[in-house]
Amino acid sequence: MATGGLALASLSGSRIGVPQLWPSLFVLAVSVATYNLCFHFLLRGHRERYTDVRLRALGIAEIGLDLAALLVTVHFTGGLVSPVLLFFVFHMAIGTTMLSTRTMYEIAGVACFGAAALHLAETSGMLARHPIGSAAEECGRLCDLNLITFMVAVFGTVYLTGTVTERSKHKSVELLETTRELRTKAMRLEQVLQEIRELEHRKSHYMRISAHQLRSPLGTIKTLLQVLTQGIVEPGSERGRKLLQGAVGRADHLLAIVNDLLELAKIREGQDRAPWTRNVDLNQVLADALEVLTPFGQRREVRLVRDLRGKSILRWGVPPDLQFAFENVIDNAIRYSPAGSEVRVTADPARGLSTVSVVDRGIGVPEELQSDVFLEFVRGPEAKRLAPDGTGLGLTIAKAAVELHGGSVALASGEGIGTTVTVSLPLQNAPPPGVRPSCIVPEPRGA
Repeated sequence: MATGGLALASLSGSRIGVPQLWPSLFVLAVSVATYNLCFHFLLRGHRERYTDVRLRALGIAEIGLDLAALLVTVHFTGGLVSPVLLFFVFHMAIGTTMLSTRTMYEIAGVACFGAAALHLAETSGMLARHPIGSAAEECGRLCDLNLITFMVAVFGTVYLTGTVTERSKHKSVELLETTRELRTKAMRLEQVLQEIRELEHRKSHYMRISAHQLRSPLGTIKTLLQVLTQGIVEPGSERGRKLLQGAVGRADHLLAIVNDLLELAKIREGQDRAPWTRNVDLNQVLADALEVLTPFGQRREVRLVRDLRGKSILRWGVPPDLQFAFENVIDNAIRYSPAGSEVRVTADPARGLSTVSVVDRGIGVPEELQSDVFLEFVRGPEAKRLAPDGTGLGLTIAKAAVELHGGSVALASGEGIGTTVTVSLPLQNAPPPGVRPSCIVPEPRGA
């Protein structure tokens, strides 16, 4: 646009009474076109190769050349009475939106110095003046006034544009930060909603499975009692007594499921109810669990081997829940191990963790069930055959108790090879944030 304007002014100069525009402005138009093409080819397709400092330097160079071209144009169009002076203001405004305000103040100072030098050169006769039309050869005080007005306009434009630009940039940054914050919150909200959906799905699944597990023994008990109450079998007969024993067995199974469900609920609500105590001796907890299960192991002809290395002292813990968790894990290992085998229980404190492993050489867990084995009521076909009275809640209870203490449970197993359950508990743990002070047992005096 600038090139076209200069060329048009040069060609029409003689017609509008300014013959000095030819060929000066035409040459200037060619020069402006040349350096703009150079900048265009420098940046086209290669902008990503330039650093911000390099791009800033190129911007300053282009603005400097534009201002130099404007000064030359001012000289050939009447000096400080030239209407072209207005374009300096446009350049200051545009430059301030691209560069820093401080840089544009420096460029504005250079522009004012250039205008003052041009005025001095024209008034001293170093440069010939090129008045427009019938304008006088000497502009006198008018040119002085125009110079002052020019300086005020240039610096004022930089100031006003810089102020507006800084505010706009500040608002843009605030808007960007708000947008990012909203996007982060939206993602977090979506995650929470997904967790809620998964929780609702699991809750429905849990209720459905629980109802099924409770309905099955209840149905059996009802059928057995109906046979007796309807007189189909005499209660006092041998067959009647067997039916009653079967009903009692199913009732015991039902009671075991209910007790395990209550225990699981108690542990999951342990943040409010559990008696948290200091300095829990994990080796003693394991010894107590093994003592409880030794008679069961003897009946199953499974030897219990303990290997408790060092001392594992938890800073905080709920001993009954931990013991019940380990009893469930060791009970499973005994229940599904063949006669004559052994179950090894090891505890090894290291690097701030106590790692407890329960290893058996039993039936193992099918590979397709290993990812779900800690869910409620998940049992393999072979486990159901060997222990039909099992509830399928033992490992679920163990996992809940361990996680309440900030630990984790892992399982490695192979069908027909055996199973290893590994419990990792942090020694320097603390009660969860939701524990009421009344649920924390104070440390004994002198401890």
